[in-house]
Amino acid sequence: MATQEESNTSALQRSDQRLRAVDERRQPVFQPVGEVDLKGFLRKLWRGKWLILGTVIIVLSLAAIVLSQLTPRYIATAAVVIGSPPSNIVDLEAIVSGFPSDTASMETEIEVIGSRTLAKKTIERLELNRNPEFNAALRPESRFNTILKDLRSYMAGAFPSAFDDKTPPRREEKELSEDQKTELERAQITDSFLPKLRVAVKGRSRVIIISFESEGRRTAALVANTLADLYIVASLEAKFEATRRATQWLNDRLTDLRAEVSTAERAVEAYREKSGLIRGEREATLAEEQISALSTQYIQERAKRAEVEARLRQVERLLESPEGIESAREVLASPLVRQLRQQEAELERLSAELSEVYGKRHPKMINAGVQLRDLRGKIKSEADKVVQGLRNEVAIARARAASMSTELNKLKREVGQLGTQEVKLRALEREATASRTLLENLLARSKETLFLEDFQQPNATVLSYAAVPRRPSYPKRGFILAVAFAGAVVLGVFLVFGIEQLDRGFRSADQIDRLMGITPLGLIPVLTGLGAIGKKPETYILDKPASAYGEAIRRLHTNLLLSSADKAPKVILICASLPKEGKSTVAISLARMLASIGQKVLIIDCDLRRPTIHKAFGVESNPGLVEYLAEKAALDDVIQEDQYSGAHILPAGAEATHPPSLLGSESMKKLLKTVAQHYDMVILDSAPVVAVSDALVLSRFVDKIVFLIRWRETRREVALDGLRQIIDAGGDVAGALLTKVDVKEHARYGFADSGSYVGQIRKYYTD
Repeated sequence: MATQEESNTSALQRSDQRLRAVDERRQPVFQPVGEVDLKGFLRKLWRGKWLILGTVIIVLSLAAIVLSQLTPRYIATAAVVIGSPPSNIVDLEAIVSGFPSDTASMETEIEVIGSRTLAKKTIERLELNRNPEFNAALRPESRFNTILKDLRSYMAGAFPSAFDDKTPPRREEKELSEDQKTELERAQITDSFLPKLRVAVKGRSRVIIISFESEGRRTAALVANTLADLYIVASLEAKFEATRRATQWLNDRLTDLRAEVSTAERAVEAYREKSGLIRGEREATLAEEQISALSTQYIQERAKRAEVEARLRQVERLLESPEGIESAREVLASPLVRQLRQQEAELERLSAELSEVYGKRHPKMINAGVQLRDLRGKIKSEADKVVQGLRNEVAIARARAASMSTELNKLKREVGQLGTQEVKLRALEREATASRTLLENLLARSKETLFLEDFQQPNATVLSYAAVPRRPSYPKRGFILAVAFAGAVVLGVFLVFGIEQLDRGFRSADQIDRLMGITPLGLIPVLTGLGAIGKKPETYILDKPASAYGEAIRRLHTNLLLSSADKAPKVILICASLPKEGKSTVAISLARMLASIGQKVLIIDCDLRRPTIHKAFGVESNPGLVEYLAEKAALDDVIQEDQYSGAHILPAGAEATHPPSLLGSESMKKLLKTVAQHYDMVILDSAPVVAVSDALVLSRFVDKIVFLIRWRETRREVALDGLRQIIDAGGDVAGALLTKVDVKEHARYGFADSGSYVGQIRKYYTD
C-alpha cells in the first residue's frame, strides 16, 4: 500500500513539473538584440525560393501585361538661347529696350513660351485638331465605357422600371453657335496640349529647354520645333509691333509739334513786330544795336575830340613864342609850310653868301632881306591858318560828341522802355525753341524708327532643334521591369517571412523541446518514391522493414524503452489532439514492427466512436472491446491475430453509448493489467484528445503516453492544449512524435534533425 501511494505521489510530482515546463515553454522566445541568425535567414529564403520565384514571375507578368496596354509616349526637346548679341547700329533702347537676363525676365519668357497664345498658334500651324491624341471627339470609345453602355442597355431591357427617369425633364439649354462650338473645341484641345508641354531654364544659363511629350515621336519633335520657331516669330512680331506703334505715335506727335512750332514762331514774330523788338544781324534788337554802334562812335568821337584838344593846347602853348609856332607838328605837317621853310632856308643861305660879298646896304642884300621877310610872313600866315583849323576841328568834335551823347541817352531811355516787352518776347522765344528742339528730337527718333523696321532682330535664337526621339520616355520599360523585379523579390521575401510567421505548426524536434517542454521521440516520414506508390504505411513497414519509415518506427520504440529508467513500459497509449494525425497508422506500424521481430504485441482499438484498427488489419470489428467490457464476450473471443505479422488485435467492437465510462471502468483497468502480463507491449489507439475525453481517462492506466503531432499542420496552440489536458489528467507522457513529415522539405529548414532520412543517410535505408 505504501509503495502504491509513493508511486502515485511521484507521478503527481512529475505531472506538476511537466505542467510548469509547458507553461514556461509556451512563453515566446526572443533572440538577443544584436545577434543575427544569417544561416537561418538564408535557409528561410532558400525554403521560400519557389514562392519568391513565383512572385517574381507573376509580378513581372503583370508588369509586362500592363506595359503592353500602356500607350508609349515620346519626349522631344528643343533649346532656345535668350539674349542674342546686340546688332543695333544706333541706340534704340528708348523705343525697344534690350533683353535683360535676370531671373524675373527668364521666368517671364518661360511663361510666354508656355502661354495659351503660342499653344493655339502651334495647334493651328500643325492642325492638331485633327489628331485624336489632342481632340477627344476623334478618339474611339474605350472598351470599358462600351461594356458599361451595353450593360446598362441590357439592364434597362431586363428591368425597365428600375431605369425609368423619374426626374422631371429639364429645360433645354440654348444650343451653342458654330463659332462658340469651335472656340470650345479649341479650348479643350489647348487644355489637352498644355499639360504635355514642359518649359524650364537649363541650370543658371540663358538657355530655355522646350520639351513636349506626345504619343507620336514625329509629333513631339514637330511641336517642340514649331513652338520654338513661333516664339522667335512672336518675339520679332512684338518688336515690329512696338516699332510700328512708336512710329505711329511719333508721326502723330510730329504733326502736332509742327503745328505748335509754327504757331509759337508766328507768335514771336508778331509780338516782335508789335513791340518793335526787331532783331538785327547779331540777334539783338535794333535799339540795342543802335546803342552799341552809337556808343562805339561816341567813344571814338570823344577820343578824337580829346586828341584834337590836346593838339590844340600844344599849338596854343607854342603860340606864346613867335618862333615856336613854326615848329609845331601840325604846322610842319603842312606841305606849303614845308615848301616855304625850304625857300626860307635857301634865302638865308643866299643872304649869308651875299653878306660875305656885299654889305648890308647892298641892293642884293636888301632884296634878299625883303624876300626873306615876305617868306616868313607867309609862313606865319600859314601857321595861323593851321591853328585856326585846329580850333575849328575841336569845335566840330565837341559838337559831334555832344550830339552823340544826346542821341545815346535817348536810345537808352527807349531800351529801358522795351525791357518789359523783351521779357515776354524771350518767354515766347523759349517756348518756340523748346517746341522746335522737341520737334527736331522726334524727327531724329522717327528716322531711327523707320530704320529699325528694316533692321530688326529677335531677343532669342534657336540653339538646337528637337530631333525625332528613338525611344519612348513613357513607359520606361527597363526601369519599370527592374522596379517590378526588385519589388517582386522584396514582396516574395516578405511573403516567405510572413508565411513563416503565420506558420503555427511544429516543424522540428527542437521546437517540441523548446515550446512544449517534453522529449521529442523522433519524426515519422511520409512515404515517397516509386516503391511507396499505392501502399499504406502499415503495409509498407512489412514490405520494407529497412526503409526510412521502418527506421522511424524502430527509433520510436527505442525512445520508449529509454523513457523510463526503472523498467521498460509495456502499456503504451498513442494519442493526438486532432484527427488525421496518424495515431492509428503509427500504432499499427509499431505493433507490426515489434511482432515481426518476434515480440508478443497486442494493439487495442480504444477509439470507440470512429474505430479504424479492424479495417487496417482486415479483421472483424465484433466482438471487441465493448463486448468484453460489457462482459458479453471472453478475452480469448475478442482477440484476433494479424495474418501478416502475427500481432494480436483487440478491435473496438460494437458502438458504445458512453465510451468514457467503459474506458475508465475497473474492467478496463483489470484488462490492461491482465494483458500486460502476457504481452511484451500493449498499444492503445485512442480518440483525439481535443475532440473527446476518452484518451484522458485512459491516461491513468498506461505506463507511457506517446503524443502525436502532425508535422506543419497541427497548430501549436491546439497541440499544447491537448498536452495540457493529458498532463492534467495525470498521464505520463513519454514525449511527442512528429508525423507525416516531408523529409525533403524538412531538410531545407536547417533544424538539428533536418538531416534525418535524407542525403547521405539514405544510403542506410532500402526505400
